[in-house]
Amino acid sequence: MIYDALDVLNPKPRFTPEAIFYAERPDADGGGVHFNYEYVNPYSTTYRRLFANIQGEDGSVAIRTNDAIKPVVNKSYILLASGQLFKVLQVEIDYQAAEKQAMRLLGTPLSAELVLRLVAVDNVWGVK
Repeated sequence: MIYDALDVLNPKPRFTPEAIFYAERPDADGGGVHFNYEYVNPYSTTYRRLFANIQGEDGSVAIRTNDAIKPVVNKSYILLASGQLFKVLQVEIDYQAAEKQAMRLLGTPLSAELVLRLVAVDNVWGVK
């Protein structure tokens, strides 16, 4: 993510909860990568634009992050701050995440965020 002087002078932490990303099953991985995220409102424009053609499932949730993780669909797992384990069901890149703001030094801030749709799974490995 690219920042300009206004971001430095007025920091706003957006991605505050911390999750752990596992590239494979948590028992086979050995250790996870910590990253920050935020929940995506299922009634928001972003959710409808990225996931409108997907049927909802029980225990599914959508999160967004700008951290450098490389999730693989139906292979990667994420342990959210709530302690619940999720499997990555869909990965989308949101190129329209940054809001256009007047009087910025760089015109329109550059931004691309990962939006992940997750489905809850049983935590048989006992990861915490």
